Amino acid sequence: MVTKAHIEIAHLRAEVKTKEEKSGKKNIHTAFARYNLGSALWLSNKPHETAMAVQEFTFIIAFMTQREPTHPMLRATLEIRDMALKTIQNFETEGTLSAWLYWKAPTARLEDIKDMGQLFGELIAMTDREKELTISASTMKQGLHRHGLFGFCSPTPQFIDQATFITMACDEIAEVKLRNHNPLHTNLPETTEHQSSPSSEGDDT
Repeated sequence: MVTKAHIEIAHLRAEVKTKEEKSGKKNIHTAFARYNLGSALWLSNKPHETAMAVQEFTFIIAFMTQREPTHPMLRATLEIRDMALKTIQNFETEGTLSAWLYWKAPTARLEDIKDMGQLFGELIAMTDREKELTISASTMKQGLHRHGLFGFCSPTPQFIDQATFITMACDEIAEVKLRNHNPLHTNLPETTEHQSSPSSEGDDT
Protein backbone atom coordinates (compact mmCIF):
# COMPACT_ATOMS: atom_id res chain seq x y z
CA MET A 1 0.00 0.00 0.00
CA VAL A 2 2.77 2.45 0.94
CA THR A 3 4.69 1.77 -2.29
CA LYS A 4 1.57 2.31 -4.39
CA ALA A 5 0.88 5.56 -2.52
CA HIS A 6 4.41 6.81 -3.19
CA ILE A 7 4.00 6.02 -6.89
CA GLU A 8 0.65 7.82 -6.96
CA ILE A 9 2.11 10.93 -5.29
CA ALA A 10 5.01 10.98 -7.75
CA HIS A 11 2.50 10.74 -10.60
CA LEU A 12 0.44 13.60 -9.17
CA ARG A 13 3.56 15.76 -8.76
CA ALA A 14 4.38 15.17 -12.40
CA GLU A 15 0.81 16.06 -13.34
CA VAL A 16 1.07 19.40 -11.50
CA LYS A 17 4.33 20.17 -13.28
CA THR A 18 2.78 19.33 -16.65
CA LYS A 19 -0.24 21.55 -15.98
CA GLU A 20 2.01 24.43 -14.87
CA GLU A 21 4.09 24.16 -18.04
CA LYS A 22 1.02 23.91 -20.26
CA SER A 23 -1.46 26.27 -18.59
CA GLY A 24 0.56 28.25 -16.06
CA LYS A 25 0.51 28.20 -12.26
CA LYS A 26 -2.60 30.37 -11.97
CA ASN A 27 -5.03 28.23 -13.92
CA ILE A 28 -8.10 26.24 -12.88
CA HIS A 29 -6.71 23.01 -14.37
CA THR A 30 -3.48 23.46 -12.44
CA ALA A 31 -5.52 24.12 -9.31
CA PHE A 32 -7.35 20.83 -9.74
CA ALA A 33 -4.04 19.01 -10.14
CA ARG A 34 -2.71 20.68 -6.99
CA TYR A 35 -5.87 19.69 -5.12
CA ASN A 36 -5.36 16.04 -6.06
CA LEU A 37 -1.71 16.18 -4.99
CA GLY A 38 -2.54 17.91 -1.72
CA SER A 39 -5.23 15.36 -0.94
CA ALA A 40 -2.82 12.47 -1.50
CA LEU A 41 -0.17 14.10 0.68
CA TRP A 42 -2.68 14.69 3.49
CA LEU A 43 -3.91 11.08 3.36
CA SER A 44 -0.34 9.90 3.97
CA ASN A 45 -0.97 10.64 7.68
CA LYS A 46 2.63 11.85 8.01
CA PRO A 47 3.63 15.22 9.56
CA HIS A 48 5.91 16.50 6.77
CA GLU A 49 3.60 15.43 3.97
CA THR A 50 0.59 16.95 5.74
CA ALA A 51 2.43 20.27 6.02
CA MET A 52 3.17 20.08 2.28
CA ALA A 53 -0.52 19.39 1.64
CA VAL A 54 -1.44 22.58 3.51
CA GLN A 55 0.95 24.51 1.26
CA GLU A 56 -0.80 23.13 -1.83
CA PHE A 57 -4.25 23.97 -0.44
CA THR A 58 -3.13 27.47 0.57
CA PHE A 59 -1.89 28.17 -2.96
CA ILE A 60 -5.21 26.97 -4.41
CA ILE A 61 -7.26 29.09 -1.98
CA ALA A 62 -5.30 32.24 -2.83
CA PHE A 63 -5.79 31.65 -6.56
CA MET A 64 -9.46 30.65 -6.35
CA THR A 65 -10.35 33.57 -4.05
CA GLN A 66 -8.91 35.97 -6.59
CA ARG A 67 -9.96 34.36 -9.86
CA GLU A 68 -12.84 31.92 -9.13
CA PRO A 69 -14.49 33.06 -5.84
CA THR A 70 -17.80 31.29 -6.57
CA HIS A 71 -16.34 28.00 -7.77
CA PRO A 72 -17.33 24.98 -5.57
CA MET A 73 -13.69 23.94 -5.47
CA LEU A 74 -12.84 26.93 -3.26
CA ARG A 75 -15.16 25.74 -0.50
CA ALA A 76 -13.94 22.15 -0.85
CA THR A 77 -10.33 23.29 -0.57
CA LEU A 78 -11.06 25.43 2.48
CA GLU A 79 -12.66 22.44 4.18
CA ILE A 80 -9.85 19.99 3.45
CA ARG A 81 -7.24 22.64 4.37
CA ASP A 82 -8.90 23.04 7.77
CA MET A 83 -8.91 19.27 8.30
CA ALA A 84 -5.22 19.09 7.40
CA LEU A 85 -4.44 21.92 9.84
CA LYS A 86 -6.29 20.02 12.57
CA THR A 87 -4.16 16.97 11.79
CA ILE A 88 -1.02 19.07 12.17
CA GLN A 89 -2.30 20.27 15.56
CA ASN A 90 -2.78 16.65 16.59
CA PHE A 91 0.82 15.88 15.66
CA GLU A 92 1.90 18.41 18.29
CA THR A 93 0.70 16.02 21.01
CA GLU A 94 3.60 13.78 21.95
CA GLY A 95 3.27 10.27 20.54
CA THR A 96 0.51 11.23 18.10
CA LEU A 97 1.50 9.49 14.89
CA SER A 98 -0.05 7.01 12.50
CA ALA A 99 0.78 3.35 12.94
CA TRP A 100 -0.81 2.66 9.56
CA LEU A 101 0.43 5.13 6.96
CA TYR A 102 -1.90 5.86 4.04
CA TRP A 103 -4.63 3.93 5.89
CA LYS A 104 -5.52 5.19 9.37
CA ALA A 105 -5.32 8.65 10.91
CA PRO A 106 -2.74 9.55 13.59
CA THR A 107 -3.65 8.61 17.16
CA ALA A 108 -2.37 9.52 20.62
CA ARG A 109 -1.61 6.96 23.32
CA LEU A 110 -4.93 7.64 25.07
CA GLU A 111 -6.81 6.90 21.84
CA ASP A 112 -4.82 3.70 21.38
CA ILE A 113 -5.68 2.63 24.93
CA LYS A 114 -9.38 3.19 24.23
CA ASP A 115 -9.23 1.28 20.93
CA MET A 116 -7.34 -1.65 22.45
CA GLY A 117 -9.76 -1.80 25.37
CA GLN A 118 -12.60 -2.09 22.89
CA LEU A 119 -10.73 -4.74 20.90
CA PHE A 120 -10.13 -6.78 24.07
CA GLY A 121 -13.85 -6.63 24.83
CA GLU A 122 -14.66 -7.90 21.34
CA LEU A 123 -12.15 -10.74 21.61
CA ILE A 124 -13.28 -11.89 25.04
CA ALA A 125 -16.92 -11.86 23.90
CA MET A 126 -16.05 -13.74 20.71
CA THR A 127 -14.33 -16.51 22.69
CA ASP A 128 -17.01 -16.63 25.42
CA ARG A 129 -14.55 -16.02 28.26
CA GLU A 130 -16.33 -13.19 30.08
CA LYS A 131 -16.24 -15.16 33.34
CA GLU A 132 -12.51 -15.82 33.16
CA LEU A 133 -11.74 -12.20 32.14
CA THR A 134 -8.79 -13.39 30.05
CA ILE A 135 -8.03 -14.44 26.49
CA SER A 136 -5.37 -16.80 25.23
CA ALA A 137 -2.07 -15.69 23.73
CA SER A 138 -3.10 -17.07 20.34
CA THR A 139 -6.36 -15.12 20.42
CA MET A 140 -4.44 -11.95 21.22
CA LYS A 141 -2.05 -12.50 18.34
CA GLN A 142 -4.84 -13.25 15.88
CA GLY A 143 -6.85 -10.26 17.07
CA LEU A 144 -3.94 -7.83 16.70
CA HIS A 145 -3.09 -9.22 13.28
CA ARG A 146 -6.67 -8.62 12.13
CA HIS A 147 -6.42 -5.12 13.58
CA GLY A 148 -3.40 -4.43 11.37
CA LEU A 149 -0.51 -5.19 13.73
CA PHE A 150 0.86 -7.88 11.45
CA GLY A 151 4.30 -7.92 13.02
CA PHE A 152 3.15 -8.67 16.56
CA CYS A 153 5.03 -11.72 17.83
CA SER A 154 6.17 -10.69 21.31
CA PRO A 155 6.43 -13.47 23.93
CA THR A 156 3.24 -13.53 25.99
CA PRO A 157 1.91 -15.43 29.00
CA GLN A 158 -0.55 -18.22 28.20
CA PHE A 159 -3.48 -16.08 29.29
CA ILE A 160 -3.79 -12.31 29.09
CA ASP A 161 -6.06 -10.04 31.10
CA GLN A 162 -7.30 -6.66 29.90
CA ALA A 163 -4.58 -4.54 31.51
CA THR A 164 -1.80 -6.72 30.10
CA PHE A 165 -3.45 -6.81 26.69
CA ILE A 166 -3.80 -3.04 26.49
CA THR A 167 -0.22 -2.40 27.65
CA MET A 168 1.33 -4.89 25.24
CA ALA A 169 -0.86 -3.83 22.31
CA CYS A 170 -0.23 -0.11 22.85
CA ASP A 171 3.51 -0.73 23.19
CA GLU A 172 3.39 -2.57 19.86
CA ILE A 173 1.52 0.33 18.25
CA ALA A 174 4.12 2.78 19.62
CA GLU A 175 6.89 0.60 18.17
CA VAL A 176 5.21 0.53 14.76
CA LYS A 177 4.83 4.31 14.85
CA LEU A 178 8.55 4.71 15.51
CA ARG A 179 9.45 2.35 12.69
CA ASN A 180 7.13 4.15 10.27
CA HIS A 181 8.38 7.64 11.07
CA ASN A 182 12.01 6.82 11.86
CA PRO A 183 13.28 4.07 9.52
CA LEU A 184 16.57 3.88 11.45
CA HIS A 185 14.74 2.84 14.63
CA THR A 186 15.09 -0.83 15.55
CA ASN A 187 13.69 -2.92 18.36
CA LEU A 188 15.75 -3.30 21.50
CA PRO A 189 16.31 -6.87 22.74
CA GLU A 190 13.56 -8.11 25.05
CA THR A 191 15.00 -8.33 28.56
CA THR A 192 11.93 -8.84 30.71
CA GLU A 193 9.02 -11.25 30.64
CA HIS A 194 5.41 -10.30 31.24
CA GLN A 195 3.79 -11.82 34.29
CA SER A 196 0.95 -14.29 33.84
CA SER A 197 -2.58 -13.01 34.28
CA PRO A 198 -4.49 -13.93 37.45
CA SER A 199 -6.76 -16.43 35.72
CA SER A 200 -5.39 -19.50 33.96
CA GLU A 201 -8.52 -21.49 33.38
CA GLY A 202 -8.98 -23.47 30.14
CA ASP A 203 -7.74 -22.18 26.77
CA ASP A 204 -10.19 -20.51 24.38
CA THR A 205 -8.65 -21.82 21.21
